[in-house]
Amino acid sequence: SGEMIKDYTIKLCDLIEMKRYGDPFLERFAIDVPHIAGYSVAQMIETSLISGHFSELWNSAYINIFSCKEYDVGKAIEFTKEFFKAKHIKAVVNIG
Repeated sequence: SGEMIKDYTIKLCDLIEMKRYGDPFLERFAIDVPHIAGYSVAQMIETSLISGHFSELWNSAYINIFSCKEYDVGKAIEFTKEFFKAKHIKAVVNIG
């Protein structure tokens, strides 16, 4: 649900100590296109952005944490897995 995604986004920011700017922006769209229909979320943070898309057809989430500030990637992964009760998770970490 949209409320669950907002709750997740706020709790994730708190967990990895990211300063939020405003509330998460959340929209459900592409309802007539089953393979892409679902919610997308964007949360501005002091050091950049957290975003995600949630596919209703595939029952999957695609989450991006982009930040210049370091954070505990392992905490973010475990929290996400537990929050959504994921059976499978694939994480890609890019360090620049």
